[in-house]
Amino acid sequence: MPGKYGSASAVITLDDHGGTPRIFTPNVLTIGGLKITQITEENSPFGMANEQNTPVGKQKFGPVTIAGNYDTTATTGPHAMFSTLETTPQDATRTLVISPDGVKNLTVEVYAVEYEPVLTNGKLTGYSATLMQAGLAVWS
Repeated sequence: MPGKYGSASAVITLDDHGGTPRIFTPNVLTIGGLKITQITEENSPFGMANEQNTPVGKQKFGPVTIAGNYDTTATTGPHAMFSTLETTPQDATRTLVISPDGVKNLTVEVYAVEYEPVLTNGKLTGYSATLMQAGLAVWS
């Protein structure tokens, strides 16, 4: 349905380190870095009064930062999802699917490269994780 959407409409799915897709939405309070950029090269010939840019066929996405409440729930909690990071070229990528409205999907292959519990005096323990692009980000 066309219109405006809030966090209650969002669905976030992410593969765990073993490649199993997990609905991760309940563990996310913030997610950022979802900007897709097409890399261009300045390509202005002599005599042009303005700059011209030409796409070079390469895309940049992220890095994606996910944060929320620390949770050790087996298989689906942030600690289970991120405590084993991708560390070698042989590690499989993870599929990240983000749906802001429950209908349109942004899908990208990523590596989980950073994870940290965040402890703040007088507050709930949180976590922060960083995902780096490993494949083309596409909307469907």
